[in-house]
Amino acid sequence: MNPDEDDEFSFDEHNDADPIMRELRMEMVRLQAQIDQLAASARDRAAEIAELRVRLTELELRINAIKMRHRKNVQLWILIAAMYGAAIGMGFSYLMRP
Repeated sequence: MNPDEDDEFSFDEHNDADPIMRELRMEMVRLQAQIDQLAASARDRAAEIAELRVRLTELELRINAIKMRHRKNVQLWILIAAMYGAAIGMGFSYLMRP
């Protein structure tokens, strides 16, 4: 590859004395640099989005595990309350016997 040639922009005359052509070439180089910066930024954002999605999935799994544990605890407390209620009811019925 010739070092005088740009990857995307190759010109027949590199020693153009026309100031408009030089200005347009500088503008094209500046715009290409800006495009490269935007592309790099988009890649970085895509990586950040992927990382955030992984974290969100992990948090959702942890929340679901906590909800399941809470449901089991609530069911256990309901069972305990029912057993105490039955025991108290049987105690009262024993005391109320003639």
